[in-house]
Amino acid sequence: MSLDDHGGRDSDAGRISSVVESFMGGPGGVGSHARVLSWDFCFEHFADLERVRGDRQASCMQLGYYLASWGMLRGSSYLFKNTNARHYLQALDVIERYTPEMSGLTPAQFGEQRTQELLVSVYQELGAALLPEGGRRITLVTKTMMGVWGVFPSLDSYFMQTFSAIAKAAGRRTVFSQFGENTVELIGEFYETHQREIDGLATAYPTVDFASGLPSGRSIPAAKVIDIYGFGAAYYR
Repeated sequence: MSLDDHGGRDSDAGRISSVVESFMGGPGGVGSHARVLSWDFCFEHFADLERVRGDRQASCMQLGYYLASWGMLRGSSYLFKNTNARHYLQALDVIERYTPEMSGLTPAQFGEQRTQELLVSVYQELGAALLPEGGRRITLVTKTMMGVWGVFPSLDSYFMQTFSAIAKAAGRRTVFSQFGENTVELIGEFYETHQREIDGLATAYPTVDFASGLPSGRSIPAAKVIDIYGFGAAYYR
């Protein structure tokens, strides 16, 4: 079922491309500024499970730097005050265990109960590994899921601004109050409504390889397009 069936906004059509092009520096671009490439490098690293297992120190460093570059190690945060690179070893255990199921997962499957339950389980286990003392997890954990697997958008404040309005229009104001099956379902419905545009954008933009600094030959995933749109639609407002 699409968001339009719930009274959602079809006006996002076309605007998705405009926002993504602004973020990526134009059609076919690889990022409007250098910081955004930390996602590419993290995603490319974790795409090779044998590399992740074979060099756990490098894997911790990749994940930690990506999270730091996207604001997850600010001065008041648990990660900044209480951790070092070894802290991510427990998260790596979760990542290694779930990667076979997460690889290849797309928003087209977000309407399936099994997928919803899987993503909620991953969210809970990563949250426990990253923030063992508790605290607000939704941005940190979804940002990790995006960096490692490119499988679900980062639910940061900008994304929430954009998609809270979409959820409100659909009559589901509370779906982002906590991460749950309804959260996954709404993102899936947004994808379904705009699938052709989102898939076209995904194939138009490559990830960037760390070693060469050049396009890797791998396209960004559909969930990354949704992530960019949710962030950019509020950021560029």
